[in-house]
Amino acid sequence: MEQIITELEQIVRGRLENWPEQWEGYHWPGYTWEHTLRVRDLALRLADEAGADAYVVELAAVLHDIEKPIGREHAPVGAETARGLLAERPLDPDIAERVVSVIASHAGGNTPEHPVENLVLGDADLIDANFGLVGTWRFITIRAGHGSTVEETVRGFRDWLPRKDELLGLLNTEQGRAVAADRREQMHGFCASVEEAFDAGALGQGLMALVQHINAEHARGSILAQLPRLRQIAEAADDGALEAYQRLVDEVEGRA
Repeated sequence: MEQIITELEQIVRGRLENWPEQWEGYHWPGYTWEHTLRVRDLALRLADEAGADAYVVELAAVLHDIEKPIGREHAPVGAETARGLLAERPLDPDIAERVVSVIASHAGGNTPEHPVENLVLGDADLIDANFGLVGTWRFITIRAGHGSTVEETVRGFRDWLPRKDELLGLLNTEQGRAVAADRREQMHGFCASVEEAFDAGALGQGLMALVQHINAEHARGSILAQLPRLRQIAEAADDGALEAYQRLVDEVEGRA
């Protein structure tokens, strides 16, 4: 089983790690591959808590965005690509079809009647893109990539946060709702503290320095690449930046 997952990881990484080559809408080089890794970790956590089949969930998580470059229809097209890749490997046909179903419904197609494996992957995907400090990092990066200044981004928190709150109703599992609620609280607190620091003129310090670094690094746009410098910034601060940094790491690794 591990060999199959390793092979599929290599295929997906080859397609997504450098896609797109430059900014394209809300996508940038490196984001979708790292998003895939984070979704897998969070989906496996939710699967354990909800009693889902971890192997089905992991296979689907690795493959769920394999056709992301085609746009809105990436879920059904990706499901068919996954069907072909799984058929080439020594995998029980029933498991393969369950994986295909999970991928096909992950981008907003789930209902409470879907199997729990479908629901935990859909919830993990939605949470990673929209909630917590990972979601806030994504917002800062997107705004910077579209030319916003740091001030415009900080002031934009107030309009952005309510739109994220509205997505809570789209989650389908108790476990997913609990994670999203916790991440929502964290990002609201972080954004409020950043705005307070900005109003206090704390540019280049602590929390504001974290935001400024993410803004400046938007062209690379990799959380994993940014973490070492973010840690250095946070360790030199005394305004909650270190706690924010550690929370970001916990979310990246699926612990929070």
